[in-house]
Amino acid sequence: MSESNPYRSLMRCPVCFSRDTDVLMINAGNDFHYCPKCSFQGLESEIRGMYRDIQKKFHNMGKRITLEEQRSL
Repeated sequence: MSESNPYRSLMRCPVCFSRDTDVLMINAGNDFHYCPKCSFQGLESEIRGMYRDIQKKFHNMGKRITLEEQRSL
């Protein structure tokens, strides 16, 4: 079933996404993806790892941090 999913290969470029630009990557086969805007190339596993790093940027966005908590950071 996962083989027939057309949205499985839609991935956003992590380099462009970290610069607040949303660009879809082109699937070049064998889990290899290519960004037409910045020419980033990588395997799906590498891209997913970069996604996790980007998510750290937005980790506390939904949480209210008090002034005392900011001072302790």
